[in-house]
Amino acid sequence: MAVSARRRLLRWGSWFAVANGALMAVVGLRYLWYYCALGPSFAWIYVIIAYVGHFSALACLVFLLKVPLIALIPRPRLVLPLGVFLASAGVSLLLLDTLVFAENRYHLGVLTASLLAPETWAFLALYFLVGLAIEAMLAGWVWKRTAFTRYLPLYFPFQEPRTLAKLRAPGGQHRLVPARGRLAEGELHYPLAPLRCEPHPPLLNVLLVVIDGMRADALTSMAAPRLTAFASGAVQFDQHFSGGNVSRPGMFSLFYGLPATYWHAFANFDQPPVLMDLFRQHGYQLGVFASAPVYSKVVGLDRTALARIPNLRRETVSPYPGRSGKDRTLTEEWFAWFGGRDPSRAFFGFLYYDAAVGIEPPQNYPVPVPVPPGASKPRRLHARYLSAVHYVDSLVGQVLDDLDRRKLLDRTVVIVTSDHGMQFDEYGLGFDGHGTGFTRSQLQTPLVIRWPGRPPGRVDRRTSHFDVAPTLLTGLFGCANPPTDYASGHGLFTDRQWDWLIATDYTDYAVVEPAQVTVVLAGGYEIRDENYRLVRHPTLPQESLRAALREMSRFYR
Repeated sequence: MAVSARRRLLRWGSWFAVANGALMAVVGLRYLWYYCALGPSFAWIYVIIAYVGHFSALACLVFLLKVPLIALIPRPRLVLPLGVFLASAGVSLLLLDTLVFAENRYHLGVLTASLLAPETWAFLALYFLVGLAIEAMLAGWVWKRTAFTRYLPLYFPFQEPRTLAKLRAPGGQHRLVPARGRLAEGELHYPLAPLRCEPHPPLLNVLLVVIDGMRADALTSMAAPRLTAFASGAVQFDQHFSGGNVSRPGMFSLFYGLPATYWHAFANFDQPPVLMDLFRQHGYQLGVFASAPVYSKVVGLDRTALARIPNLRRETVSPYPGRSGKDRTLTEEWFAWFGGRDPSRAFFGFLYYDAAVGIEPPQNYPVPVPVPPGASKPRRLHARYLSAVHYVDSLVGQVLDDLDRRKLLDRTVVIVTSDHGMQFDEYGLGFDGHGTGFTRSQLQTPLVIRWPGRPPGRVDRRTSHFDVAPTLLTGLFGCANPPTDYASGHGLFTDRQWDWLIATDYTDYAVVEPAQVTVVLAGGYEIRDENYRLVRHPTLPQESLRAALREMSRFYR
């Protein structure tokens, strides 16, 4: 009797897996929308086999989870509800992943799930309830059937739908995966040599202002009038790029001058950058104020750049609404701290504003850029974004005015930049926001530096966040070491420019060159042009990739 029950439950489970594989394949069709230009016909054959096999394997995985229960307790009243529950959870998560991927170009994971808003999880619960009803009907329908056809999936390692684009890269996986595997591991060797620094008193103050998500082209008299006026008396870098398209790598590259592929190695040991070590060693007063959650496990500044700072201010609690309210409170708290500091000692101030990336200006805040009636959604969103930038610009202007009133501008290095840019589908490819692609819009940021004694001007060569830390170590602390001892960049006031740049997000990285971007994914790569369109017959930039791989392993023992 038990044998017969097990046989029927296994037959039902197999058919149920086939039905759910078909359902998942239908849900997953949305992925293919973004990868339609596959080229030769054999690529389509591969896609069909891999696509069917992948979703069939996912459905079979759900079936395998039920097998132990079928073997031990072959009772339909237990097995069928469990199968419905697991299948509903799987299809609901897959549906949510398609929506997240369509908007952000990344998949759900332990890390990326922590970025989702509570409303998104509410929608997941709704999807799950609807899925329960659908799966219950499907399970009942399958239970009534007695025939069973064995399903044999042909599965090629196919980790995520973005790998479809890599089919057009000849031999991509075979050439690139071994190179990834050779990255050195082990303890950090940072810096590579002891620092030899002799600062010349009096020490200059440093104020670092980071406006989260500010695009380079937002630095205009219309969107950011205060900063534009300030830049006219400073050095403005017109082709400056972050080391990432999201906050974690952007901030890591800014403070360390290193690619964020090292982030975990530093975070695991709470290892701060040599720049922050020097600020502490030379008695700088540290005024650190951030309105964004930069101390979360996602960004982790308290484990990296700002590690080991006593009494670190961890959050901004504001009586005002929204991110703009927190930015206002941050500015007020900065003024309170600044007024109470010891004026006989140098200070390092760090202000991290959040309203721009959240596109949250205060309610009824005027729009600096008029939007015509009937404008597209991206254009309306961009206008609102510029309103948020304009508001943050007014707050930063208050901070700069205060420095001027106290006659401290001539004793303070002021740096204004962003951790990454923002995109509003300029290329018509569906890339929006940040963290969705290694595009110029998401990587290029403003950089304005007012350094006492340096004449104002504009720099048109390519610079990056990797260059900021070496500039401060040599110019502020008189460090004689070559920058290669502690960073990937070089001084901003030299004549050097980068030929390629390592940019990362939370999972992948890219080698960015002026005319193309090589995006390295798990299991392969894709190459895109300067407009971020896939290159149909790409040539792998082997020299740049080898140099990037060396740079990502130099600071391991």
